[in-house]
Amino acid sequence: MNRINRIFYFLLLAMLPLVLSCGSFNKDDQAETREASPLETVRALAAENRQYENARSRSTTAHAPEIKAILDRGYIVFAMTAADQKPFFYKHEQTGEFIGLDVEIAYAIANRLGVKAEFNRNPPTFDGVVTAVINKEADVALSKLSLTIRRAELIRYTQPYITFRQALLINRLEYAKYGTENQLPNFLRNFQGNLGVIVNSSYHNFALINFPSANIKTFTNWDAAVDALFTGEVLAVYRDEGEVLIVNNTRQDASILLKPVFIGDRRDQIAMAVSSDAPLLQDWLNIFLDDYLMQNHKELTPGRIIERHFGGF
Repeated sequence: MNRINRIFYFLLLAMLPLVLSCGSFNKDDQAETREASPLETVRALAAENRQYENARSRSTTAHAPEIKAILDRGYIVFAMTAADQKPFFYKHEQTGEFIGLDVEIAYAIANRLGVKAEFNRNPPTFDGVVTAVINKEADVALSKLSLTIRRAELIRYTQPYITFRQALLINRLEYAKYGTENQLPNFLRNFQGNLGVIVNSSYHNFALINFPSANIKTFTNWDAAVDALFTGEVLAVYRDEGEVLIVNNTRQDASILLKPVFIGDRRDQIAMAVSSDAPLLQDWLNIFLDDYLMQNHKELTPGRIIERHFGGF
């Protein structure tokens, strides 16, 4: 081995530990940056929240009355519908643990206040969630709650934390009785036929405003409305783009039998709500959301939320 080759050989030996350590660093780095699952995220937030189970009140006379009341009692109550609304709040299929986007936000709020998070799942409907806040059975309505004028007359909304397009799912066979695919845009401008919505939901109200010529049929829940769509009892169902995408990609034969239509100029904004006499709690939640939205803006899109909780389509 000549002198130059010997020098090159010893340099390689000297660099080998550095090369190996870089390789192991990359593996560790990849492990550290692995995205936490929805279940892992809620478990971490809930674990942090358990430290506040017996926390002493830290309220002062300077606190707003509605915030002082929460700090003094040591817990904050979030109202959500009795029926699960995946991916916003639902029981995990394997473990039964309560998870979802709204559950994550609830724990984050409680942890920021330094109090225990509690959930009121008694309201049977979305309007029932609003009523729970009005009746002081909950501090915050956090239940995939749409902004509507009617509800805004009763409670105080926070700023939205996610926005959906409004959407329809149409039974292709039933629509064939009315026209062709090319005629669909004109048909939607003066929708006629049976249109399924959840009773007393925001989309019940939206349907009355946006589709005045439709024969609106109400259902107690979304699954019942979708079942009626498959059987042809209704021509279409009306809800947000997230729910439409979930049905279209999880129900057998949906992509063949059903046609999703997204309404670009109609938005469904989702926000929290508090009692009309809790203006400073509303302000506090808005400041909290400013920070939360800045940190999580990439995650708070319809497609990303569905991907996280349904594994992508």
